[in-house]
Amino acid sequence: MFQLSSNYKYIPILSISPSEMAALKELPVKDKNILLPVFPIKSWATAYKLINSLEKIESSIGKDNLWIADIDYFDLSVRNKENFREVHHEISALTDSNNGYRNWCNFVSENKNIVPCIQFGDISQLEMQVRALNSLGRGVVLILKQIDITSGIFMKIVHSLRGIDDLLVILDLEQITAEEFNLSHKIKDLLLTIRGFLPQCSLALSSTSFPDSFGGYHKSSNTIYERALYDRVRLDIPDLIYSDRGSARAFKQSGGAGTPPPRIDYACRNEWHFIRREFSNSSAALVGDEKKEALKQEKQRLYTEIALEVMSQAYWEDELALYANYLIELTAKGERYGIDSPQKSTAVRINKHLHTQLYYDVSEESQDTDDDWVD
Repeated sequence: MFQLSSNYKYIPILSISPSEMAALKELPVKDKNILLPVFPIKSWATAYKLINSLEKIESSIGKDNLWIADIDYFDLSVRNKENFREVHHEISALTDSNNGYRNWCNFVSENKNIVPCIQFGDISQLEMQVRALNSLGRGVVLILKQIDITSGIFMKIVHSLRGIDDLLVILDLEQITAEEFNLSHKIKDLLLTIRGFLPQCSLALSSTSFPDSFGGYHKSSNTIYERALYDRVRLDIPDLIYSDRGSARAFKQSGGAGTPPPRIDYACRNEWHFIRREFSNSSAALVGDEKKEALKQEKQRLYTEIALEVMSQAYWEDELALYANYLIELTAKGERYGIDSPQKSTAVRINKHLHTQLYYDVSEESQDTDDDWVD
């Protein structure tokens, strides 16, 4: 039987967004073969059909690799139903709980590379759904929040899952701070509670501590608290699987007014390092196309200066043949295909983070990436 826990050691929860898709797509093939991402399904950019989202996922992870599918209920909830595109109606249909979430089960069955998440908004339809998903032989995933355990919902789910052999339970803490790290004993107790009622399950712990803002700083670093928390809890649960948000926030921020100051982040094992530079006021008196061109040129200059500074830092991994490094090197040379936007900069950070966390417990000598990606 296929076993989720024996095949994968890193299970990041990723958004269907341009930055995250690019970061994953540019990973070496060998990385993608041992990575099992979770994608909460939502619409791709301005596309009209669900198939566009699925094609983007397949393009990023590889057509033969498995991925875990969930539903992005939050994305549906914040959209005005009067402005739903066809894709949103398609996704909304997947949330219909009738006949044991039949629409969801059929969707999973038709897409052979999907490992399904259990939908438990309607507990009365859970048992029929679990039987249908389990019959596919791909494993079954349950994503729980802390409140699902403390409120007692978990106890209503347990009975339906006790006969499932290939079961992965992800405890998703979403956004965390140093406080959760200091309360690691409580997180450990939650995980042991799950294991106590479902002794056959594989367990994963997921969270993110990526900060909300970087204002006021030129250069600094942020502790990756999700990794620190996992490492502490793993002392008592050695087979715990690592999960995070791939160095993204749990809840996406809407874009603010104006162009954000250029910034490049460099993801290491236990910290995210960043360098940013503010725009000058040199173009304040300009208007129209002249102002746009001046800002464009200044932005390119600032990204080039930042990239050069990143490469001069002690944390820079000069020998790593990875997309993230390649793009920073191009930027440092002032090349036109280098980093020129927050979207590209984010893709660089996520690409480096995914690779680094995937090989967190592996020696550098085992991280050969040569010739596995193309520009």
